[in-house]
Amino acid sequence: MSTQTTLRPSARPVWHHSPAWLWLLSFVVCIGGDWVLGRWVLLPLYIAGFYGGMIVIDLFTYPMLERWRAWLRTRGVWAWYIVEVGIMWIGTTIVLAIVGLAGPRWLEWSWHGPWALQALGALLLVVSVLIGVWAVGQMGWARVLFASALFPPGQRAEAQKIPQKLVVSGPYRYVRNPLYDTDMTLIAATALLTQNWGIVVLLLAYIAQLVMQLRLEERELRARFGATYVRYCQLVPRFLPRLTPIDPRAVEHP
Repeated sequence: MSTQTTLRPSARPVWHHSPAWLWLLSFVVCIGGDWVLGRWVLLPLYIAGFYGGMIVIDLFTYPMLERWRAWLRTRGVWAWYIVEVGIMWIGTTIVLAIVGLAGPRWLEWSWHGPWALQALGALLLVVSVLIGVWAVGQMGWARVLFASALFPPGQRAEAQKIPQKLVVSGPYRYVRNPLYDTDMTLIAATALLTQNWGIVVLLLAYIAQLVMQLRLEERELRARFGATYVRYCQLVPRFLPRLTPIDPRAVEHP
């Protein structure tokens, strides 16, 4: 879910921020590798595979939340992690297989392109990655891997050590869905940088999936957090960030 649940900052273990640093590292590796190759190969492949896999996971998760919850009732959070990795692998494989039909086209790309589009793409990429790292840093592994959506509040969530608190910190004080914002701008930035307009098709597919996901996700969050989430929605825009951050206390104490 985009509006995350998490532990208070003082209670976060050291490994809580590790997904954020891995996210940053993945882009350093891809761009560094493409620099060595002298052409765009790793970044577009990474974006296509990662977000293609994410679309598949979301389509298999949100429309079937209750079924997944029933299946996980006698299982632990690690059962879901294994299933999710499997779904991600299948989705990524399918997307990369489709991309692979282009074959040598991947090796024909170079750094060259209209400088204005390249500059805009580079700026979008840097800003999106940094904001994404900031947002993911508020979450921890349970939230990154959707576990909170599948283990409702109560003893079962506590037993699995899955935090169940509405996050109103970091970028979530400005906008409700910072990661969805950065997902879309990252895909767009990759299209601008690589001049591969097939990536635009991926962006359109992501947006189409997101329309479905948000409706189900926000319904779930209203049921879970009630008046607190309703108040949060009143104060914080869905996609267009506020100019000033809200005071987290305003959400729980109108």
